[in-house]
Amino acid sequence: MSAMDLSNMGTAKVVLNTSDCNKIVIEKWPVSEVEWAFYQYAATELNQAEVATPRLLSADANLRQLRMEYIPYQVDQAAVANDDAIAMLGRLHCYPGNSEWLYHTHTWTETALENSLILLALPDKSAQQLRRFQQCSSQLFGYQSLVSGDSNAGNWGRRESGDLVLFDWERFGKGSPAIDLAPLIKGMGEKRIFMDLAERYCQLSSNQNINELVREIAIAKAWIVTEVIVLLHMRQKTAFSIYLNWYREHLPDWLDNVQKIL
Repeated sequence: MSAMDLSNMGTAKVVLNTSDCNKIVIEKWPVSEVEWAFYQYAATELNQAEVATPRLLSADANLRQLRMEYIPYQVDQAAVANDDAIAMLGRLHCYPGNSEWLYHTHTWTETALENSLILLALPDKSAQQLRRFQQCSSQLFGYQSLVSGDSNAGNWGRRESGDLVLFDWERFGKGSPAIDLAPLIKGMGEKRIFMDLAERYCQLSSNQNINELVREIAIAKAWIVTEVIVLLHMRQKTAFSIYLNWYREHLPDWLDNVQKIL
């Protein structure tokens, strides 16, 4: 079987390959320092806490290459916000982080915001509304909860056994649970959908403050716009124009409707 490139938004090359035992495996390189350290140190502990990540088969420090278990079945956007995924994220968020682990720093700087606004070219009113979200964003990043930082549907899969697995840990860090909950919602979402997700999460985890979580999910949704647009542009990904046009069409109405949550 020839290698098949699976990389999407990241900088690492991800290929499907066959092992010496004729089994399909995933090879990823060069992985970020955060993801390399994650699989060396954090993954074993988290798997024991029922936060399922792909099994590491081998690692090449010189190439910064990981060879990992292939997770065969995709999870589509409609199914990603199921109770299994929400409960697993809850276990991750309440797991005590180790000070020696390496973490990606999540933040929403004014510079990143303004760079995204230049690219988005939104109406002035919408730009001002997005600035308000950024001004409220520090609460997302003050938490000590562990977060995957990239829980979108493309990073979930199921084993042959049906067990759910979360992969792609280059944004492993700390922050509000909302950072991992927001990508489970299709598109930009709305308050009713945020409320439904927050209520289910609080039922399945130790988190109790539903209204605060709803607000943080809305802020995280807005922050992700800047993250996606800036990253896709910087990495010259072909999906950039698709996301740009989609955001230009949908963001103004969304900002109008959701800003009252702040």
